[in-house]
Amino acid sequence: MSHQSNEYSSQVRHAWVNEQAAYQRVRLRMRILEDVCRLAQEDNRLENVLCIAPDILRRLEKHRFPYPPRLEDLDDAQVVEEATAARKWLSAVLDCHIKAMPREQEMLTIKLAVGKQYKGQQGDWTERERLYMALTDYSLPSSESRLQAGFMVALHRNLAEHLQDIVKLGAVYTERLQRLSDEAADLLDTLARIADKAESIVVDHFACAIPLAQLATTTNDTRVIGDDTAACCPICQNPYTALSEFPIHELLDDYPVRIKHCGHVVGKACLEQWMMTPKIEEAKYPHRTCPLCRVKVEGVKPPETPRALKKHFQDDRRAMEALHELIYGFGVEVEDCMSAVAKCMSEEIACTELLTVVARSGSNEEQCEVLKEEVKELQKEKRAWGFRGEGVWSRLRDEWMKSGVVRGA
Repeated sequence: MSHQSNEYSSQVRHAWVNEQAAYQRVRLRMRILEDVCRLAQEDNRLENVLCIAPDILRRLEKHRFPYPPRLEDLDDAQVVEEATAARKWLSAVLDCHIKAMPREQEMLTIKLAVGKQYKGQQGDWTERERLYMALTDYSLPSSESRLQAGFMVALHRNLAEHLQDIVKLGAVYTERLQRLSDEAADLLDTLARIADKAESIVVDHFACAIPLAQLATTTNDTRVIGDDTAACCPICQNPYTALSEFPIHELLDDYPVRIKHCGHVVGKACLEQWMMTPKIEEAKYPHRTCPLCRVKVEGVKPPETPRALKKHFQDDRRAMEALHELIYGFGVEVEDCMSAVAKCMSEEIACTELLTVVARSGSNEEQCEVLKEEVKELQKEKRAWGFRGEGVWSRLRDEWMKSGVVRGA
């Protein structure tokens, strides 16, 4: 019985590892697809990258599709005609992807294709799946070579004729997109910004910005605000509010955050660099600790998301819609969505505090405008999450900020 149980557990672990590997490949291919689409958008790139010389196309076809070589049966004029049609068709497909195709639809196509690839069932790929796997082939060295591979699939399989419906469907999506209100389009931009943030989160799930005044109780009661002699990051020794020494965006990036596992306060940029630095003796010390003490910040249970925030996502329609779109439209995990909210809270604290410092110092207007513009973007994120006023949001932000270990409390 014990042997059977161990074998079952091994199978479950193996299945989980395969699932995670497949998920990572899907996300990698989605990013590659975005790069290919950007390349295709550039003026005359398709004409420059996608050659339609008959002899060259026949050699490329034999290289990629040894059997059966379709172009061998066509004369040069027919090859040029079909190559031109394939290039035009591929351009329309990529243009549709850029302008209107729902991200979840593209992700589903790639996910299904990757699943078949894992099972050795590439022969069962649909024409659409075959095209997208060629366009996102990460074994190829560049976006140009992937674009060429997708073009050869379209030409060899005569997709310009067989899959005309894709272009027609794209036209329908484009027309629908044009009818969207400015508010809806702005929301999509905001969700894309949130998705980008979620992918780049390194410390926001366990560290949060704090008001500068609180540093007096977290750094041996030394006053830290007022001028460029303010408290410094204990790692890089740079002052947190040195407006005359550093650009405002650098002060934002390295604003002080409190690590919830131990209560130490460090500059965020330094903490992120610490978390991304390769480990020494990883086999002996697999998990990173706070840079100032031995308390683990990896391999431990992450700080609990405020219950009221979880309830908000269960009760608020707009929050649920944003969560659904991020998960199924942008491929963001639920946990990363929660971390994105925490990041928004932390960034708002940093912006608000630095705005106060800038106003008090009488610094140049450019610094002030940078911070105000960032606050506007954060306001859009808050609205996307369903927070229309400041009351509930402020309470949740303060609850998250104060959670965890507070040194000297």
